[in-house]
Amino acid sequence: MIYLELFAGFIYPLMGGDLLVRGAVGLARRLRIPAAVVAATVVGFGTSLPELVVSVQATVTGYPNLILGNVVGSNIANVLLVGGAAAAIFPLVYEDAAARRNAFIMIAASVGFAAVCAFGTLGRPVGAALLVAFGVIMATTAGSTLRAKANADTSTPLDWVLGLPHRPPTIGLFILAGLVMLPLGAQMLVRSAVDFAARFGIPETVVGLTVLAVGTSLPELTTTVLAALEKRSDVAVGAIVGSNIFNILTIMGVSALLSAEPIPVSVRFAAFDLPVMLISSAALAWFAWRARAIGRGAGIAMLSGYGVYLAILLMLA
Repeated sequence: MIYLELFAGFIYPLMGGDLLVRGAVGLARRLRIPAAVVAATVVGFGTSLPELVVSVQATVTGYPNLILGNVVGSNIANVLLVGGAAAAIFPLVYEDAAARRNAFIMIAASVGFAAVCAFGTLGRPVGAALLVAFGVIMATTAGSTLRAKANADTSTPLDWVLGLPHRPPTIGLFILAGLVMLPLGAQMLVRSAVDFAARFGIPETVVGLTVLAVGTSLPELTTTVLAALEKRSDVAVGAIVGSNIFNILTIMGVSALLSAEPIPVSVRFAAFDLPVMLISSAALAWFAWRARAIGRGAGIAMLSGYGVYLAILLMLA
């Protein structure tokens, strides 16, 4: 029964996130927002919704160790697993100025988060600060969006999203279905993950870094692989960077605010998992800053690196 619930916990957030992203992108298209802006905001943040609802569910049910593992593990998986898989299909190139700006924001958010984790706990003041930072970034992005909307050609269809709804009733149905399926799947995923950890004697943090991280990163994997197949590398990298920013600032911010007690940060977690997140994020940012393509060889190396990370993680458990 635990395996069936775990499987359903993966499928429901995946389907719910997919429907919600399609509905949001369909709405953005009707509002004539450029595709590149949609990739870095609606798609990047929308594909992080499973992480958000899973983390909130873990917070309110009293499993804070799952939260850190889910967020940091998802960011590592986004770069090494999702980015590596996409680059292995088609070289990823993200050359415009927005790439450097978003990559800088991702690195700044990652370094700042790692710095506060050094204190050993994440309390409500930290959560409030993370959400304020996200609000500032979104306000700045909104201004850029309005300028891009005024100057960019929005006639190009977003054909990298298959099954994009066009009519307002269908768009509303997609969004509503996603909003229903996401929390339902999150509840099952958290409950089954906790039971899985207890049954096999695996620490909750490790379950968050592996089972939950990979499961909640499936929307990013689906979106970026689809974008790579359509040779939309700007969309693929934009979705990864946007998702990582959202994970750190919003998900950890909301979780720290909702948690009745400060979220503990273990020494092993700070010494191993956080540096892996920083190194992988820095590698992705380096390609963006240098306007260098992430080729198939680099993509295979990233996938191999993720496999090594998981192997070490399981050995340390």
